[in-house]
Amino acid sequence: MGPDAHPGHEPAVSDLLRPRIGTWVWSPWYAKVWWLCIALYWGGRAISLYNEGLDSFYTSTIAAYLNLAFMPMTPFLILGIGFAWSWMDHHGLEFGPPDRDYVPPKRSVGGWLDPMSDPLDPRSPKYWHRFDDF
Repeated sequence: MGPDAHPGHEPAVSDLLRPRIGTWVWSPWYAKVWWLCIALYWGGRAISLYNEGLDSFYTSTIAAYLNLAFMPMTPFLILGIGFAWSWMDHHGLEFGPPDRDYVPPKRSVGGWLDPMSDPLDPRSPKYWHRFDDF
């Protein structure tokens, strides 16, 4: 039972304005057409197991490219770009070059960001064992 099911509970304004993935991946007409084409393509692929005419198409080079275009993860990646921009804008995040004053942290000897967890860095007491006793 979600928080919206309780009587008298009003959602916050920021929750109403929060971007939702469904409005980007499913709501636009071009997204619906794309999902319909995906269903038709893979339905035809299933039928091609029993039909030699369709099988010759689905083993062609064009079908290999269509395989990429109609892979179910492809619309999430392409249509999700708009959602990512909207989500970043909602949370006040920016996508761009860092400030000139920003200095990235120095990497450790092994290339890790945290020298305390790098087994190659002498600053790591957990992994680096000095044999001064010998």
